[in-house]
Amino acid sequence: MGTLAKASPGDVFTLANGALGFLAITYILDRSFLVATALLLLSMMMDGLDGLMARKFGSKHTMGQVLDSISDSISFAIAPAALVYAEFHAPGEGLLLESLDSLVALLCAVAVLSAGLFRLARFSAGGYRLSHFVGMPAPAAALLILLVCLLFGTTEGSEASRYYFSFGEEAWVVFLTALASSYLMVSRLKYPKMRGWMNAMAGLALLLALLPITAGLALVDDQDLYTASSRTAASIALALMLLYVFGGPVYEKLEGDEGR
Repeated sequence: MGTLAKASPGDVFTLANGALGFLAITYILDRSFLVATALLLLSMMMDGLDGLMARKFGSKHTMGQVLDSISDSISFAIAPAALVYAEFHAPGEGLLLESLDSLVALLCAVAVLSAGLFRLARFSAGGYRLSHFVGMPAPAAALLILLVCLLFGTTEGSEASRYYFSFGEEAWVVFLTALASSYLMVSRLKYPKMRGWMNAMAGLALLLALLPITAGLALVDDQDLYTASSRTAASIALALMLLYVFGGPVYEKLEGDEGR
């Protein structure tokens, strides 16, 4: 009871983040990619709320940063890496030499995993004290990968095919996004921390990404409307993410130049 007594409201959201990430991995193993994606999007919401709860209610211990990093490693490093691999590795294909797609998918997944863990460790080791992020944040990289998987990933998960709304299975788009995200996470590029209107944009991107998998399913009787609305929502979310990916370092540089 002593340890539980030290738990704060922020810890609950932090643990929910990690639990949702683990649950997403179990769905990835079952090839339920849309459900897994929805769970990872929810984990991102939990990740945003845990800091808010910690600031509002405080904490009874000093291990919040470590706990947050461990949960993030599940949801934003291990789970996205597993998704990239599982979407392009058909069961029974063999791990490496029997399929070029599986080999490339595995290499990209390892890159996402390694870069994500490195990025989270760098943040925990002192990066959180800075006024900006060094390298693209792992949650942003994970969201970028999830959106690209939705729009250019497989259309053959264990869910009914009518629920998938990919423009077409373009493995090279997913692989290049995974590699680019990995590079940006370990880079020294400065990214602004989410505040004010940036928080609003991030929240909008998450809601738009979730829309097809939640409320959008109500439109499934009209297949064309469901597909079109889902693609539109996910595409807008992707555009907002790309604005941060490419515009974030420029914004941070301009802000730094003005402060001199």
